[in-house]
Amino acid sequence: MGKRPFRSPESYEAEHITRKMVSPFIEARGFAVAANSYDPAKKNQTQTIQAADPTGRSVRVRVKLCWPSRKTAPGKSVGYASQLIAKIKNGDWEGSIKRYVEGARRDDITHLVFIAREGAEITNAALIPISELVPIWQRQRTTYHALIKNGKLGRRKSNPAENGSSPTLYIKDDEAPEVLEALWTHRGVSDLVRMKVVLGNSSPEAATDDTFDDLPGLDPSLLGSDGAPRVPIVRSMVKRDQRVRREVLRRANGRCERHDCNMLRSFPGFFDVHHILGADVSDRVHNCVALCPNCHREAHFSPDCDAINKGLLAFARRFQGRRHQA
Repeated sequence: MGKRPFRSPESYEAEHITRKMVSPFIEARGFAVAANSYDPAKKNQTQTIQAADPTGRSVRVRVKLCWPSRKTAPGKSVGYASQLIAKIKNGDWEGSIKRYVEGARRDDITHLVFIAREGAEITNAALIPISELVPIWQRQRTTYHALIKNGKLGRRKSNPAENGSSPTLYIKDDEAPEVLEALWTHRGVSDLVRMKVVLGNSSPEAATDDTFDDLPGLDPSLLGSDGAPRVPIVRSMVKRDQRVRREVLRRANGRCERHDCNMLRSFPGFFDVHHILGADVSDRVHNCVALCPNCHREAHFSPDCDAINKGLLAFARRFQGRRHQA
């Protein structure tokens, strides 16, 4: 066996900083942390967090730190990824990952959280059920293969999901957003960065995805009672281009764009504009549809939301490359 790659003290310090941030980060999103295995005195350790999620369900989360795949400037990267295992055995990619999953389950791991940090904040965080790891990696590998085959990734020839002999999962790749769809549209995956951050409050209501901002008419100030105590809140907001919103509503022409609904309303203000993959992934007309309030909530909360959003995305992609009107 060859020697293991040398890691600098700066590398260990960067890891130390990120691992210390993980527990407060998920607590701020409504998780009640009961135990955190991280020991700052150890190197090359596995970090596990035992917690109750915002619904009260017990979860045991293994932390996977992501490294920048390609940098554009100091502290900035167009991609973040993490090796799932160091090396596959006997050329068996899926089998090697499945054995890793089986081992994690024996340790009672329910989820993996993939974390990327830029500067003083965690910028990307994907919470993935351990049961979905293999299909997500398979989808990313297949998508990368298709992009490379069709010349969509320039000079890149090797499959990034097959990093040498190490299966690798990407939580960010600005050059291949299709690969991210394989992650963020998969069932059970949570984008922790986009959750509301509530200081001093870890109630389930604290962990609300900011895609709620796509749902007009919800006024939190009407809830509760008069004279309630004030709680400081910090929210992660995604800026939206109102021209995109206007074009999607113009395109819909007073009808819900979900094909099996097609509800008609002629007055303004009734339809919501739904960002299928999330506004932070794409604020474009080909990622947006106009939905009636019922269909919009089904797209977010229905048990069939994955299938619903897959159909909506296929519809919206028909408008890719078309100009919108200001």
